Amino acid sequence: MPPKRPPPLPKTLFEANGPLAPGSAKPPPSPNNVHPAYLIDAHSHSFVSGSSQEMYGLLSPGMPRPPIKTAVHVVLDSDDQSPPSSSASPKPMSIHPTILNLSSPAPPSMTNIVHSAIDLVVPSTVPLTEKEWDLLDEAVLALEGSLGTAGLATGLEKAEVSDKEADTKAKEGDGHGKIVISGLLPPPLTTDSDTLAKDPEYDTYIGRLNQLSLHSSVYLKALPPVIRDGQSGEWVSDRKELERVLRMYLSPAIESFGTHRIIFGTAPATAPTSSGASSCPISETEWYAVLRKAVTELGEGAEAVDGIFGATAAKVYDLET
Repeated sequence: MPPKRPPPLPKTLFEANGPLAPGSAKPPPSPNNVHPAYLIDAHSHSFVSGSSQEMYGLLSPGMPRPPIKTAVHVVLDSDDQSPPSSSASPKPMSIHPTILNLSSPAPPSMTNIVHSAIDLVVPSTVPLTEKEWDLLDEAVLALEGSLGTAGLATGLEKAEVSDKEADTKAKEGDGHGKIVISGLLPPPLTTDSDTLAKDPEYDTYIGRLNQLSLHSSVYLKALPPVIRDGQSGEWVSDRKELERVLRMYLSPAIESFGTHRIIFGTAPATAPTSSGASSCPISETEWYAVLRKAVTELGEGAEAVDGIFGATAAKVYDLET
């Protein structure tokens, strides 16, 4: 038997003042009108008082400047044990991240757990190869196992809850262990948007990012991109083109992870010149303006923007706001 056709919709739905009448849907808010309630710089190499205007270097004079509540000071030098100097209240916290060794199959050791969260830095100045993505996947599994042996749940134990329940728990920031990865969003930039769209490495990035997102314990930090010296071109100095490339990486990350698992920070994952002679085409003082613009131009609203720029970091690191 042929399938039954659904009954036709009443014409009154489409008449004037009807819920489906042309023009009845409210337009989305303008990107210029969507701003976070406050900021938490969740990846800082140095932190200045919350009244600092340095973070708003690219904002036009009339744009809102949300209060900077606090920061997560990332200490990459294991010999540096001194806390960041700041008169801000509350004081910024310091963490020593776990650095992923991309040349060794040995699982990483946990250097620091902050309120059941582990920071994992991917120290690459070029896009990851398939082998390196495999190493990252193995590292995530190892860290999830370590969190489990430390008395914390590994992920959200999906076998015991539905996808809807798992997503709700992730959004609410429950007490399970978190793995916060830096260096993937965006990855090191290599080319302009037209070339990137046809690049097999871009397809690899999207596919492997989707796989990584299946670990509900994994969060991504959105940090200023790096470019390996010698690989840049004219497109790097074209800010509009640079923003197009950024959106090409940000869009699949939001689609796979959701905005509730993306965290804002102002410093690159590693020091720009620490390895591979890399540079940062978007400065720390410009990054907030560039990222906020990109997120809102992708259609995200106030709740998503609040999460990316402050609320999610507050939950993951248990920060006072």
